[in-house]
Amino acid sequence: MIYDMAFKNFIRQGMRAWLNVLVTALILIAVVFSLSLLNGFQTQALRNMASTDVAGGHYRVPGFDILEPTEWEDQTLPVPEQLAGLPHSEKAEVLVQQGQLFPNRRLFPVQLRGVEMEQTLLELPLEPLRRESPEVGSVIPVILGSKMAEKSHLAVGDVVVLKWRDRHGAVDALDVKVVDVVPLINPRIDEGVVWMRLDHLRTLTDRSGEVTWVAVKDPMGAIAGFEFQSVEMLMHDLMTLLRHDRRNTRILWFILISLAGISVFNTQILSVFKRQKEIGTLLALGMTPQRVVRLFTLEGSFAAFLAVVAAVILGVPFFIWFQGVGFDVSHLSETGFPVREKIFLDINAWEVITSTLITVAIVIAVAWAPVKKIVRLDPTQALRGRAIT
Repeated sequence: MIYDMAFKNFIRQGMRAWLNVLVTALILIAVVFSLSLLNGFQTQALRNMASTDVAGGHYRVPGFDILEPTEWEDQTLPVPEQLAGLPHSEKAEVLVQQGQLFPNRRLFPVQLRGVEMEQTLLELPLEPLRRESPEVGSVIPVILGSKMAEKSHLAVGDVVVLKWRDRHGAVDALDVKVVDVVPLINPRIDEGVVWMRLDHLRTLTDRSGEVTWVAVKDPMGAIAGFEFQSVEMLMHDLMTLLRHDRRNTRILWFILISLAGISVFNTQILSVFKRQKEIGTLLALGMTPQRVVRLFTLEGSFAAFLAVVAAVILGVPFFIWFQGVGFDVSHLSETGFPVREKIFLDINAWEVITSTLITVAIVIAVAWAPVKKIVRLDPTQALRGRAIT
C-alpha cells in the first residue's frame, strides 16, 4: 500500500516531479556519453599507434632514444637470427638515421626512416615505394606525410637535395624525389619523417642488414644484444595523457550527478514544508514516523527509477544515431594525438551499470536526507502547520 501512496503522491507533484525525472535522465545520458566517447577516443588512439608504429612491441638497439638524433648513427645492429626468421606478417625491420633536406635553399633536419617493403605488420600507405627498384639510382624515391609536406612546402614530384652521413662518418648527398604525400594518422611517423625503402637507406649509409629496431607482433622473450620495449613503454606518454583525461571526465561526472541530487533535494525540502498538515494527519491516524519517512523517501526515489526508464527511451535512439555519424576530430590535426578520423562511442557495460547504480543511490540518499526530521515532529504542531519553520 505504501508504494501505491508514494507513486500517487509523486504523480500529484505534477510538472515539478517530471522535471526532476527529465533532468536526472539527461544527466545520466550525459555521463554515459562522456565516458563512452572517451573510451572510443582511447581505443582508436591506441589502435592507430599499434597498427602504424608500435605493433606488439619493439626490439631496439640498447640505449636508442628517438629524442636524441645525434646518437642515431651509432645505434644500429645486424638483425638477430630469431627475428630475421620471422614471417613478414609478424615483424617489421626499421632503420632510423639523421638527414637534412634543402627545400628552396633552406635547411630542414629530418628523420630518415627506412622500412622493409615486404612487411605487412604495420599499416603504412607506402605502396609507391614498393613499386620502386631496390637498386639505388641517381634520384632516391621518398614518401612524406601530409603534415611533413605542409611544413617543408614539398609536393608530389618535387626533387630536393638530401644530405646524410654513412657509418664511416663520410658526408654524402643525392637528390630525392617525393613520389607521394600520404595522410598519416599518427603524428609520430609524420612530422619530420622522410620514408624510404629499407634497402635504399641501408645502401646509402653502408649498413647492410642492420636495423635500429624490429617491431614484432608478439614478444619473443630476451634476445641477446637487443632490449625489448613493451607497448606500455612505447605508449607511456599517450597513456598518461589519457589517464588525465579520464580523471577530468570523472570530475565532470561528479558535477553532473551533484546537480541531479540538488534538484531532488530541493524538491523534497519543499514537499515536506508544504505538506506538514498531511504529515500530522498521517501521524495522528497511527502511522509511525518511520513509515512516513519511508513514504516520502519513496516519493523522491521514483524520480531516480523513472529517470532510468527515461534515459533508456531517450538515450538508446541518440546513441544509435551518433554511432552512424561519429564525432569529427579533424581539429586535432595540429596536436600530437594519433587520431584524425571520426571517433565513435565505445560503450562499456560495466561503466553504464555502475554509473546508473551510483546515480540512483545518490538520488535516494538526497531524497531521504530532508525527510528524516519527520521522525522528530510533534503531530499536534504538524496538524497546525507549525512543525517546520
